[in-house]
Amino acid sequence: MRKNSVEDFDSLFVEKRSGVKRTFFIVVLSVLALTTIYIILSVGAVRDQMKTAQNLAQGSPQVNSSLLPQLKEKAWLESRIKMAAGDSIGLSIDLEELRIQLELKGVVILSSKIRDYSISGFFKKMDGNVYFATFGTPLTIQQFKSSIVKNPLKVVQAPKDTIAAQAAADAEAKADSLRDENVFWTVKLDRNFDLDIQGIDSIAEAQSKYKLGKGFEFKRDLKNIANSFEHIFKFKKPTYTPEILISIPENEAKAILRALPQNASVTIRI
Repeated sequence: MRKNSVEDFDSLFVEKRSGVKRTFFIVVLSVLALTTIYIILSVGAVRDQMKTAQNLAQGSPQVNSSLLPQLKEKAWLESRIKMAAGDSIGLSIDLEELRIQLELKGVVILSSKIRDYSISGFFKKMDGNVYFATFGTPLTIQQFKSSIVKNPLKVVQAPKDTIAAQAAADAEAKADSLRDENVFWTVKLDRNFDLDIQGIDSIAEAQSKYKLGKGFEFKRDLKNIANSFEHIFKFKKPTYTPEILISIPENEAKAILRALPQNASVTIRI
């Protein structure tokens, strides 16, 4: 009787272990299957985006790869000349010289040193023809998204005397010193990629990408992951948008955002 009880207990323990193994095996297979599907669909999305870019370059003569630096310089100069011909403020971004500038008729209005930047691998895969077709003419901003108000309107009541005016100025200065803003903005460009500008005040801050979960890159990555899983579960290709992310001082990130017209031209050199 006692011997049977021990055997029953042992068999129950073996069944539990086999059940745990089976569950673990199913979970591992599911993760592998989802990962494989994600890779296949993501690669397809990137290829589709590259085909769209290649269509812009159709009909242009093939460029020798050894001449790519000269072609990039030609694209940069021609694009800036065309932007200077317009009557509106434009934005020029030179990732070789690490400089971002507001320009009007070729005259620099505001210039900022780029402290950090990153680009999608998509841009590194471009051949000369695709690069020139993409950056040889000014791009156009189609949409703004920002963490701060682009055009703030503030109603101020005139102070009654100099004492009231000084008190208002002191209060505003104190509010500015206490304000802790996360400054970042994104513009969608007409050639189907995004330009992201992030305000930072130190190199260490630029390298601390996620800012304790509040930074632009954290929110962007979280959104991209959610979008990818949504498409994967529907067996659809995820949305792929190449990006250029630039970090500059916060005050200059604000100034550029608020100075740019809604449909401003943008020239870029990578």
